[in-house]
Amino acid sequence: MADFTSHKPGAAAPAPHELTDAQVLQLELQELQTVIASELDPLALTRLHRDAAYVAMDLGDPTLAMTHAVTGLDLARSLGDLGVRARAHVTVALVMLDVYDDLGAWEHFREADALASAAGEARDVALVAVNASHYELERGRDREATLRLLDLLDSPFARGLALPGVSAPHTLEASFHINLVKAAARGTRLGLLDAAQVARAAGPLKASVAALRAYREHPDRLPGLRWRPEVLDSLTEWEWSQGNHAAANRLADERVQLSEESGSPHVLGRALLDRSLLRGALGHDADAFQDAARAVDAFQDAGQDLLVTQAMQAQADARARLGEYREAFGVQRALTRQLETLYRAYFQQGAQLRQIERQVSEAEVRAAAFAEAALRDPLTGAPNRTAAMQRLEQLQERANLGQPSALALLDIDHFKRVNDRYGHATGDAVLSRVVQILTAEIREQDCLARFGGEEFLLILAGTPFPVARQVCDRLCRALAGHDWSDVEPDLHVTASFGLASLQAGRDLRLVLKAADSAMYEAKAAGRNTVREAPEH
Repeated sequence: MADFTSHKPGAAAPAPHELTDAQVLQLELQELQTVIASELDPLALTRLHRDAAYVAMDLGDPTLAMTHAVTGLDLARSLGDLGVRARAHVTVALVMLDVYDDLGAWEHFREADALASAAGEARDVALVAVNASHYELERGRDREATLRLLDLLDSPFARGLALPGVSAPHTLEASFHINLVKAAARGTRLGLLDAAQVARAAGPLKASVAALRAYREHPDRLPGLRWRPEVLDSLTEWEWSQGNHAAANRLADERVQLSEESGSPHVLGRALLDRSLLRGALGHDADAFQDAARAVDAFQDAGQDLLVTQAMQAQADARARLGEYREAFGVQRALTRQLETLYRAYFQQGAQLRQIERQVSEAEVRAAAFAEAALRDPLTGAPNRTAAMQRLEQLQERANLGQPSALALLDIDHFKRVNDRYGHATGDAVLSRVVQILTAEIREQDCLARFGGEEFLLILAGTPFPVARQVCDRLCRALAGHDWSDVEPDLHVTASFGLASLQAGRDLRLVLKAADSAMYEAKAAGRNTVREAPEH
């Protein structure tokens, strides 16, 4: 089971009794879209778009779901929070899973897994694992789903399944138990798990079965009514795998009755189809046919065309087992026509969803380019003052933790004379060449930024003060020794450096002021030299 509701901070208000499920969902979606239109906080917007995507999926509108999902992903990427981005990728993956885009869904699950692991937040890692196991269950990969959940249980991230201080099961915890029981039970029954894997699953499976039985006996402990049919489905698989066919039948009957009371044709269709498969496997073919026929009607009412084909196949299989071969052939022919229509529809829908995803990706690239441009000096291409200050603030935080760095302000000597004598075009060329010369001499983790006019800021990350002095001396010589004849035959360019250190507890403004004072000392000392600010 996918953990949809884990992202919804609040449930919709109870609707009047006469409203259908679809009308309730429409009202919820309208309310979400109203809030989205007035919300300015990007973090809140990512959550709202995720919620809207899930409601749109419940309404059977994958195009709208994808629009909200990728918009949420775009916002999440702008925040820089790895956990938020992981959750946004899960949402996109679930939308793609809903329209049977396996490749697209798996790409987003993999990205979510990498982000959650990098963030190291137990809740996010567990969320990705449980939802990825739902993907595998839906595709009949019971062995992979079982092993994924067992690996999660054996990892330090297992604590993310339960919320601290919350006694009732959260949706993620309930999803874990539902998915593990269904995957391990079905995988065992179908022979997909080897003896070692069955033995490994035995303990966790026993605990999860006990949890599901407790949910069944006390449904008020569940996070929502929509979870009860899923609990019964997993318990049916468990009893079936244990050879307890009478118990499996009773659970399947209970699930169908509960689904009928829910008023959801989709939920009812799934319950009927699963009971049809169970009855067929146990040799009750007439009952299996009746369930399959009812499932076809329910899925048609729900607009679930692909599930209609699965129910039709169950119909054909039941007729064939009953010896009604002509009727079975007729159903099979109708099924073939249905699949041809579905193929075209899903191909077009898949292309449409991919287009939405591509458009958002292109917008992200443009936004990233604009963001990068906003931090670059347009003339020299060097980081600008804003970018330099952001980097300095990061390094000051490290310095406060005992990792000092160094910085230097440098000013091109007699730059006004260059402009006056050779013109501003030559002055611009000098500024760009200075950036090229000095950038080639420093490490990738260091930074040379244009601080204003002919003044630059050199940031030497994690560099001890004596080493920083050596670097500045070397850069000073590199500039003075450069051949400028291709710019102007008699041009000679030097710079004066003022060096200071970033240390724990030092005010960044005072450090910059100290570097500025040291730079003016270098000017006063004859230029083309380095002076150090006192270390405090």
